[in-house]
Amino acid sequence: MSRLHPFILGCLTLVTATAWPQEEASPLKANGQHLKVFVLTGQSNSLGTTADKKEPDITPGKNPLDAQIPFFWANRSSRSGDGAAKLYDDSGGNIVTLRAQKGDGANPLFWGPEIGFSRHLAANGVKDFLFVKASRGGGGNSYWLKGGRDDHMYRHVVETVQQAIQALPQGVTFEVAALLYIQGESDNPAEAAASGARLKTLAENLRKDLPNAAAMKVIIGSIASGDEKSDVVRAQQSALAKTDPTFRYIDTLDLRGQRYDNLHFSKGAKLEIGQRMAKVWLEWSK
Repeated sequence: MSRLHPFILGCLTLVTATAWPQEEASPLKANGQHLKVFVLTGQSNSLGTTADKKEPDITPGKNPLDAQIPFFWANRSSRSGDGAAKLYDDSGGNIVTLRAQKGDGANPLFWGPEIGFSRHLAANGVKDFLFVKASRGGGGNSYWLKGGRDDHMYRHVVETVQQAIQALPQGVTFEVAALLYIQGESDNPAEAAASGARLKTLAENLRKDLPNAAAMKVIIGSIASGDEKSDVVRAQQSALAKTDPTFRYIDTLDLRGQRYDNLHFSKGAKLEIGQRMAKVWLEWSK
């Protein structure tokens, strides 16, 4: 029997270590369920990078709750700069179970706050929900501004949610309960100065353009980058949450030490941010 070249063997070992399990059937049944739909969008810390070279296990770990959580996603490439990022990975138009997603570039996998958020809800007895993810790498908030020169991310969010709804089993009803949003590190000065107003506009437009979303709330995960523009974004987004009761703001500055490259959050921080967002929702929905 011929022996594998060491380089090929190493590649196979890497794939084996980072590959995610085969798709499992959706846990949803055509049984008259009414679902709350949670939608995640934003840039790289929403997408959830895994290029931390010091992390021996880049996966979110195994949790038996994952098999109970319906999940639908469509992610856009992180390697096309700040231009119109191409769709490079999705759940195949199907609702499956919660999992990490295919990586890109230096990231063997992508997974973000959807993991900690969904697991925390499930651990607290929340059953009837669907998580929809429509994120990309990089990009200023202009991409989420409906009617802007390049609003491909706004259109992507709307299209992804519509596709997820179309994939629901017959007899399952739904409402879009909340938008989870982590974005701002790539904003230019003009985008940063308008970040609060643009997020408010994004929510208003999605409430109109998404089905059954009139009462949609917004949970903002703050960015933790350290430049002056980021300070402006944090001030804008946190002020929005203080003046509009349909918004909540999650501070993450205490997790700055858990960024592996001064920008992207490490594994533990990503899980924590998702849990913080879930706790806000649980408090909100009492």
